[in-house]
This record gives sequence, structure tokens and C-alpha cells, in this order.
Amino acid sequence: VWLATIAHIRHVHTDYEKLLAEGYDRDSARFFVMEQTNVVLTRWRATRLLEDDDEE
Repeated sequence: VWLATIAHIRHVHTDYEKLLAEGYDRDSARFFVMEQTNVVLTRWRATRLLEDDDEE
């Protein structure tokens, strides 16, 4: 469930797709949207946030 939630947030609620379209590689785009992702998780009252070392 965690990976599906993160993927949904990343693709629907952040600039991830825009960054990919601009030529960023996947890992860089994920890094740049991590804060946006955590804002959404916090808004949804998640008990876990995305961290730099999370494997996906």
C-alpha cells in the first residue's frame, strides 16, 4: 500500500511528470518532489513520511 500511495502522490500531486518531461532522470525528479510528497502525506495525516534513503 505504501508504494502505491507514494506513486499516486508523486504522479498526481507533484511536479514529477513535469520534471521528467524536462529531461530529469527518475531519481533526480523523485528527489526534487520529496518535500511536495511529504506535504501531501502530512495533509493526509500519514504516520510515515518519505525519507532520502527510502528504497522504491
